[in-house]
Amino acid sequence: MRSSLVTFLIIIGSFVTVANVYPILFPTELPMGRIAMLETPRELPDAKFTDEAGAQVDLKAFEGSYVFVNVWATWCEPCREEMPALDQLARDLRGSNIELLPISIDVNGAGAVERFYKRHDLKDLPVYMDPAQNIMRALNVVGIPTTVLIGPDGRELGRMIGPAQWDRPETVRQLQEIAGS
Repeated sequence: MRSSLVTFLIIIGSFVTVANVYPILFPTELPMGRIAMLETPRELPDAKFTDEAGAQVDLKAFEGSYVFVNVWATWCEPCREEMPALDQLARDLRGSNIELLPISIDVNGAGAVERFYKRHDLKDLPVYMDPAQNIMRALNVVGIPTTVLIGPDGRELGRMIGPAQWDRPETVRQLQEIAGS
């Protein structure tokens, strides 16, 4: 009888502990988007990718503006979770000197990204593709999603690895302060 009671209490205690720890280990909400700024901006090589029409685009073409590069893929669940917030961020940054570049590494082409955008009602994000993953090598991205902030001089200012809730007011404010807009 005593061992049954001990077993029962251990099981109940485990459920209580798991119920309290589970939200910490597996949060249901994405963390706030926060770029970890570098002490010294890092030189970046040029990288080429394509737009939705298949035209080649150089990363250096965006020099003069702050560039918010988000490397992602339609098959990446954490990437998929953050895309609505990126779409809202694109609206929040409209008219600023920050270019938002979501660059998909999908190998199925722009059509896959366009279908994804349509299915998730994403209306303000441009379509950029890099199935050869040139951008990942140039930016030293080892996992997706990864977001890199590049200054007007083409050097990396900071990054965030992992998904984020990019549309929070604190995040928008941080980006606007960095870009002086």
